[in-house]
Amino acid sequence: MPPFLENNKDLFKYSSFHTPAIARYFFELRERSDMARLYDIWQFAQTNSLPIVFLGSGTNVLFAFEIFEGIIVRNMLKWIEWSGNTIRVTGGELLSLLSLHISKKQEGSLFGKWVGLPGTVGGAIAGNAGCFGFEAKDAVLEATLFDMEINEYITLKNTELDFSYRHSLLKERPTWFLVDAVFQTDLVSDDTTDPRTFRSGKQPGGFTCGSFFRNPPLDSAGRLIDQVGLKGHRIGGVKISEIHANFFVNDEQGSYRDILALRDLAKEKVREMFGVELQEEVRIIENK
Repeated sequence: MPPFLENNKDLFKYSSFHTPAIARYFFELRERSDMARLYDIWQFAQTNSLPIVFLGSGTNVLFAFEIFEGIIVRNMLKWIEWSGNTIRVTGGELLSLLSLHISKKQEGSLFGKWVGLPGTVGGAIAGNAGCFGFEAKDAVLEATLFDMEINEYITLKNTELDFSYRHSLLKERPTWFLVDAVFQTDLVSDDTTDPRTFRSGKQPGGFTCGSFFRNPPLDSAGRLIDQVGLKGHRIGGVKISEIHANFFVNDEQGSYRDILALRDLAKEKVREMFGVELQEEVRIIENK
């Protein structure tokens, strides 16, 4: 085992669901020099047939295991470089801080729609995150990636990232680590809605990872779950929020099994009543 890897790492605080979980191996990137460790991690994983999972802030993640028999690599790289009307930012930077940074410099910026949005830049690009009609694909110009398999850096333009609803090419390339990305910053909006005011009272706090399911075309997952009578329904230590039915809240030290049981119940009821197959927006990490 490489000496820089941590063994049997407690992951409880690394997911907003706060469920008990342990990683057999763990590494956290904090400095640029830590990038040199990635190829060593890849070689160790290949030699021992171990999966590798990249992790950001954990705000959209469910650890569906007690012990992950693989390597968790957490991206905490943070730096920002301005150049005219563009900004280069690392994948480990918090999306909310990036949004505030740009909004303060650019009055009326579209990035104001992302203020308060959880997660990291890396996760936002991988999942084409967005809200209020503004998605990562609308602002990303290019992304720099490190391919662990070939030990090389590659740069992809926006059109090469294959963006679609809550998806990008990064989701199909498990060996790609997002180092940084360049955003166009001079995008403005005439919408004066304050996202923080809009969310206030409409979304629950506590141990939750936000919207659990993607919204079906022309509908809302929360509305469908509400209509089948599951608002406030509890399994074990986890409930479907009374405030917003697409939020699962771990308010009584629940386990990942409680969350998955609620997920399965919601999918079953919505399928039976509406013929709609709900798709998870939360990223579920499990042993294969």
